[in-house]
Amino acid sequence: MSTGRSSISSKITKYIISIGIMFILFSLLVSVVLMNGVKDDVYQSTKNLMTEQVLAGQRAKFDVGISNAVTIAQNSDIINALTYNNRNLAINSLGNISKNMKDGTPFKNVQIHIHTADVKSFLRDWTPDKFGDELASFRHTINKVKETKKPLSGIEAGKAGLVIRGLAPIFNGSEYIGSIEFIQGFNSVVKDLEKEDVFALVLMDEKFTAGSFKQEEKVGNYLLSQNYINQSFVSHTKNINFASLLNHGQYIDKKYFYSYENIKDFQGENVGIYLLATPIEVVNNSIANSSKIVYSLMILMTVMVILMIGTIIFIINNSVIKGLNTFKKDFQQFLEFVSFKINKFTPTTNIPDDEIGDLIENLNKTAVEFDKNLKDDMRVMGEIVLVTDKVEQGIYKCLIHSDTKNPMIHTLKSTINKMISQISQNMNDLRNTLNHYTHDDFRSRVTIDNRIKDEMREILTSVNILGDALAKNAKLNMQNGQTLENNANSMAASVANVAQKANEQAASLEETAAAVEEITSITRNNADNAQKMATLGNTVKSAVSKGQGLATQTASSMDQINKEVNAINEAIAVIDQIAFQTNILSLNAAVEAATAGEAGKGFAVVAGEVRNLASRSAEAAKEIKAIVETATTKANEGKSISDEMIKGYEDLNTHISQTIKIIEDVSNASKEQMLGIEQINDAVTMLDRVTQENASEANNVASIANETLAMAETLVSDAKSKKF
Repeated sequence: MSTGRSSISSKITKYIISIGIMFILFSLLVSVVLMNGVKDDVYQSTKNLMTEQVLAGQRAKFDVGISNAVTIAQNSDIINALTYNNRNLAINSLGNISKNMKDGTPFKNVQIHIHTADVKSFLRDWTPDKFGDELASFRHTINKVKETKKPLSGIEAGKAGLVIRGLAPIFNGSEYIGSIEFIQGFNSVVKDLEKEDVFALVLMDEKFTAGSFKQEEKVGNYLLSQNYINQSFVSHTKNINFASLLNHGQYIDKKYFYSYENIKDFQGENVGIYLLATPIEVVNNSIANSSKIVYSLMILMTVMVILMIGTIIFIINNSVIKGLNTFKKDFQQFLEFVSFKINKFTPTTNIPDDEIGDLIENLNKTAVEFDKNLKDDMRVMGEIVLVTDKVEQGIYKCLIHSDTKNPMIHTLKSTINKMISQISQNMNDLRNTLNHYTHDDFRSRVTIDNRIKDEMREILTSVNILGDALAKNAKLNMQNGQTLENNANSMAASVANVAQKANEQAASLEETAAAVEEITSITRNNADNAQKMATLGNTVKSAVSKGQGLATQTASSMDQINKEVNAINEAIAVIDQIAFQTNILSLNAAVEAATAGEAGKGFAVVAGEVRNLASRSAEAAKEIKAIVETATTKANEGKSISDEMIKGYEDLNTHISQTIKIIEDVSNASKEQMLGIEQINDAVTMLDRVTQENASEANNVASIANETLAMAETLVSDAKSKKF
């Protein structure tokens, strides 16, 4: 049965999926963080790798320098050369050593320098002719070896830039007789790094510069301190922002990823930097590879989470949910069983071996016990139904014999048995008393126990009251029967007289009804005629309204004619004025023609004709004006007549409206009068019918009176037979 609630399976599934989604989202967040950190990690690992590579090359150089210096310092020829100041011996010995190194080792550009005990140059193998110069003022490594009498290796800044030096003291026995240094550059380190796609520049801080350098040897505030130079790489380094590089530890342009490592001399002081770089493609490839690993881990984690969620849901569905569904099915069946929707409970046999299985077993035991108790209850209830059915039929000699463990039903059974026993006793007493009453013996009474209350007590009391009433009524019936007998004789005589008078009244009402019917017919005709008069009045009113409208139109037309006549008068005035001016002009023309003599005769004739035409126009205008004035007078008279007609129509319309109203009042009064007469007619007709019915009823009453008399005689006889 669906109640709109979510199932436990769906809830658990939702929770697990929600947790999985949150875990996946967390994984995505971690992946995003890792992705953001991958680039920094790759940058840092790239810097660390390049730094380690260059420092490894530097350490190798240090080892080579110090080991060779110690070896050469123990060479007997070198010791003898210093002891006896034999430079030729030293030159020959160093020549052999240098030749062997260049032929058998990768160190092609090494230099060897021998110093005396007083820190002066004894022999430079690259410039044998230069010797005897004082070195103590600027060659601090030599001073350190003289002071400690121990070999050392390190970097020293000098006139030639940064140099890797391996130094060892030279002893003749226990006497310090000088020192030797094995001088190396950074070329092999730079070349080895390039084989690993790492480009390096050895840069010395310009503050340690002892001499002048060419501009092309400068990179930022540093000077190149290496012989091997990759010009393409150097040209790219010219655009580096060294401030950003030194501040952030790295710098990136379109082609290279740069970092640096400080170069410290043998005393630990910063004397320059290794400018390190690798192609940006290499770094980007590393980032891409690391990103792929992160993506793969993210996908793997997502797949594992999904598989884990699926596995958990599968396990829950096949263990917990399956058991819950079994319990739900059994519990639903149990509810239907206890609510009597089904008659039989079938226990589940496939019970899981867990807590849910315990619940199902307990439910099955409860259902079996409930079924047994229910059957006992049903047996008792069935017997109760049978017993109550018999009680309903009036059988009180039956009791309930079955029993049950249900205390309520057991109490019900005992109560019903006790009730039936008591009712049976009361019914027997009641039956005996009523049997006496049926035999016209009203002296018997029911014995009422004090335990009997309410309705049963009322019933038994009512039976006793009934006995009293029957006895009293029997006595009263005898008295009434005697009285009724006497009255019946009197009523029979009176009814006969009433019947005679009713017949006479019915005859009189028949005549009255005929007269009223005739008056009703006359009144109905009068009402119809009044209605016709009202209709004719409305027709006349409509005609008068139409005539009034026509008169109004006539008056309007007269006003229009008057306006047109005024316009004609104005036109005639214009024509008269034109004729007058034409006459003046013709007179002037005649005067001019007379002045002109013979030449103006023709013109004088024309002027005369024009004057005649002007005179005729003036006369015609006067005649038209007279006619128009006459028309104006007639139009004004017509307008006055139209106004009188309109006023007359208005008065006539008013009088007709009043007449129609009077006719309508008469018509309404006639209708009301007709309705009143019809009501009178109906009343008279009904009265006639009632009178005739009364006459008939009077005859019936007379018959009834006779029957009543007979009944009274019977009643008196019956009352005399009762015992009371």
